[in-house]
Amino acid sequence: MSLVSYELTLSAQTLRAVPFGTRVGAAAEAGFQGLGLSVEQYKDALEAGWTDRRMVDLLAARGLRVTEVELLTAWGGAADRRAREDDVLAGRLVELFRPERVHATVFAARPLDELAAGFADVCRKAAASGARAALEFLPYAGIPTIGAAWEVVAAAGDANGGILVDCWHWARSGATAADLAPVPAERIIAVQLADALRTPLRDPRYEARHHRLLPGEGGGHVAGMLDTLRAHGVRASLAAEVVSDMLDVQDPRLTARQVHRACVGVLEEADFPGRPVDGVRPHSPSPATGDQAAADLPPAFPHGRRRMPGAL
Repeated sequence: MSLVSYELTLSAQTLRAVPFGTRVGAAAEAGFQGLGLSVEQYKDALEAGWTDRRMVDLLAARGLRVTEVELLTAWGGAADRRAREDDVLAGRLVELFRPERVHATVFAARPLDELAAGFADVCRKAAASGARAALEFLPYAGIPTIGAAWEVVAAAGDANGGILVDCWHWARSGATAADLAPVPAERIIAVQLADALRTPLRDPRYEARHHRLLPGEGGGHVAGMLDTLRAHGVRASLAAEVVSDMLDVQDPRLTARQVHRACVGVLEEADFPGRPVDGVRPHSPSPATGDQAAADLPPAFPHGRRRMPGAL
């Protein structure tokens, strides 16, 4: 296998509660090229004294850019006031940071015609800032499968719209190559990497928000999913979304490096397409002075170590 390099985004829900400046530094030192930003994180940064200009300048200084903004939820029909306000603010973030994509989903089931009309509007607004609209399916929400997501995207009829495939949601929705088959490869516009517990918790929504694992550590068969996507011709943007209470309590620099290393591992295992590298070893970001070298970092849960009962 030839040497390749992967451009990875640290999604908003990884290091979700870490202050903006610390999160930017951790992502850059770990080797990420992109950063995901949520409306909640932006609000927190403003409350901490950050300005738009300072945020943009720090990202540029650390060689990062915001590549994904989330999460639009009020576009599909009935929604509460806060959701509508958050969608307006997300639109402002898209204008400010000019990301590659803005993510959208709905948490309650709605008629297809309402979802299609709403998503078409999301696509048009995203295009005005040079972004694409990525529809995310969640097995416990209003668009539960990749098939249901494609129905909405196809009915919206806007080429600027596509699907976000989250490995955890793929695994827990039971998605297969047959489910992917009707979806044109170019309409899968982003893939988020994480792994799932080998034994699902009774509440999938709780599990998704608190107990994801590093790619390759669980039972989600992440490399196999990537094989399926690669065979289908998918060449999507790549991001890490490891939402984990256990990782949240670590030093964010350690977590960012473990996440980056795990993502690269499953991508290489699946021989997923990346950028060719000539004459250098890829995926070896230089740590900041005083930090432990990435190659020496322990895995988050060393093999043979007993995990917390009832949690992981």
